[in-house]
Amino acid sequence: MENALQRSPKISKLTCGVCSNVGGEDGDRISNLPEPIIHHIFSFLETIDVVRASAVSRKWRYLWHSIPYLNFNIHNIWSNPLERWSLQTTNEKFKDFVNWVLLFQNGSVSIHRFRLSCLNRVDDYTLYRWIAVVAWRNVQVLNLHIISDEPIKLPRSFVTCESLVSLKLDFGNREHQGVLNLPTCAGFSRLKSLDLQHVEVLDYNLFREFLSSCPLVENLCMKECFFHDFESLDISTTSLKYLTVDEFLLSEPKGLRSCKVICESLEALKLHFGREIDKCVLKLPPTCVGFSRLKSLDLKNVKLLDHSFFLKLISSSPLLENLKMDSCCFPDLKILDVSSNSLKSLTLERIEFGGDELDNYKLKIACSNLESFNIFAPLLPDFTLEGLNSLQNAFIFLETIGEYMEAKEICHPMSKILNGLRDVKVLKLSCTPYQFLNAILEQRSYFSASFNNLKSILCVTTAEWTVPLIIRLLNWSPNLEVLTIYFDLDEYYDDWEIPDKVILCLTCHLKTVELIDFSGNENELELVRFLLKNGHILQKLRVSWLKGVENRREIISSSSVALKFLEPKPFLDFFLTHFDD
Repeated sequence: MENALQRSPKISKLTCGVCSNVGGEDGDRISNLPEPIIHHIFSFLETIDVVRASAVSRKWRYLWHSIPYLNFNIHNIWSNPLERWSLQTTNEKFKDFVNWVLLFQNGSVSIHRFRLSCLNRVDDYTLYRWIAVVAWRNVQVLNLHIISDEPIKLPRSFVTCESLVSLKLDFGNREHQGVLNLPTCAGFSRLKSLDLQHVEVLDYNLFREFLSSCPLVENLCMKECFFHDFESLDISTTSLKYLTVDEFLLSEPKGLRSCKVICESLEALKLHFGREIDKCVLKLPPTCVGFSRLKSLDLKNVKLLDHSFFLKLISSSPLLENLKMDSCCFPDLKILDVSSNSLKSLTLERIEFGGDELDNYKLKIACSNLESFNIFAPLLPDFTLEGLNSLQNAFIFLETIGEYMEAKEICHPMSKILNGLRDVKVLKLSCTPYQFLNAILEQRSYFSASFNNLKSILCVTTAEWTVPLIIRLLNWSPNLEVLTIYFDLDEYYDDWEIPDKVILCLTCHLKTVELIDFSGNENELELVRFLLKNGHILQKLRVSWLKGVENRREIISSSSVALKFLEPKPFLDFFLTHFDD
């Protein structure tokens, strides 16, 4: 490590000519800042780096003695320590460093934030001594990431610490959860935020008492925790505003089976349950009046037993602005009615309905203030969009539902979707049955309006008839400015027939075209030629090539258009970039 430090380049001081040679040394801008600001700047560094910085400036020599932010991480305190020492030796050296800092720091300075990532061995009480020290020094924010060989019990002196306002405990990873022995005494009287990750909770009664002993908790997050021997989670508190239960990556037998929430002050609720277990049932007690302050609701793999419960959930949340449901189940539901005047963002993914016959199901969206709507689902036979006058963004991903349906049975509900979205500004479209969309736009009886407000459209191509559909979309979008096409199929059996005629948006408005996973076959090249020829005010054409394609520069060029060739993106990165709000 000493040799590595000797090879490091010198760190020059940030000098200011006006301050030069004051007190016999060059002035530097950082050292002349007020001490609280200097502490804030150094709070983003590991404590080992703050100590090393004492060699940079004489004014910083004893800075680490008084800094109220301490960050210790055994994984990055040295470069590749396991190449030089054993794990045991590395752990001992790490403990020596933490002990040294805590011993020589000014004990009268309260600790604002203490972060610790380390190992905890059997019969080693060093961790508990550190926790006791920071509790004595009135710690306000404590983050512990501990990999322990034995259960961890919070010391009584720490539980009764009245200065603590935020506590995060992370005891493992996806494969391992550490056991937390909850305290039996009351405490955490000022705690406002509690974050538990990869924690195994053994006693349900103690867990409830533990939460009830935190009367001011506003934020509760439990991620990938193991609730041992109890399948029902009952959370009842009057102060809670933000609740997250995320065990999506866990599998049986660690998953919950039901979750009951009684938190009338709740503003955001996120419940994500495991994929490999039966869906967790969300319950509200009969006496619950609802969530009068709820603004965000995010449900994943949750079972809603009846429609009346869902209607009660929505109607009792007059401030609800964001609703997301992914892989949720309605066992006996025939009509999913989402009607809300407050809702601004709605996302529905892979909703599961009960029963056998698909054509009995209906989906109704009636939200006058809705601004963003995303759906990933099979094409529903009866899809109704009502009064979406405020809708700005829509992402529609529809899958094939079977060959037994006639064209008319598909065209009718899809025409209702398009007519309901005719006022949007941004449209993202990925549909397997593109030929039916093409037929809808071709016949005025199905779609009589235009997308007059549409400024940006993204289409995912899946078959030969995609380009005729895109041409028709361009015809029906006179004010379009941005066109993005993702080519999901690099082999086409027929030549695309691209009409050589004037399209209003190409002549007057289209400025940017982006082609993703472009393979450079003749059909795609012909589309590029069409866009370049007819895009009179086109300013930018971005091409991202399909991985493995050679001879990438076979596209015709134009002196008035900037061509930008990009390296291929992974499929997941593409969807995160274009479809994630």
